[in-house]
Amino acid sequence: MTKTDKDHDPVWQAAWTWVRRQHERGGLGDAASEEFARWLAESPLHRKTYDEAARLWLLVGLVPPANDVPPPDDTEEPAGR
Repeated sequence: MTKTDKDHDPVWQAAWTWVRRQHERGGLGDAASEEFARWLAESPLHRKTYDEAARLWLLVGLVPPANDVPPPDDTEEPAGR
């Protein structure tokens, strides 16, 4: 599935929303947890898509943002010179 496909896939969008809600808010409240469980139970596709979105979230979280990587120091000589 390409990015464009996911942008227009309501199951992907719902799964991604659940992942974000869980991680950005530090968890779900009781009512949201029940709603999430119902959504997962509606279809095996929901669980599969949620698992994919959760893996993507974890992978992206392991990559430091570009602004966390220090730029190369221009004053140093390149290796091998």
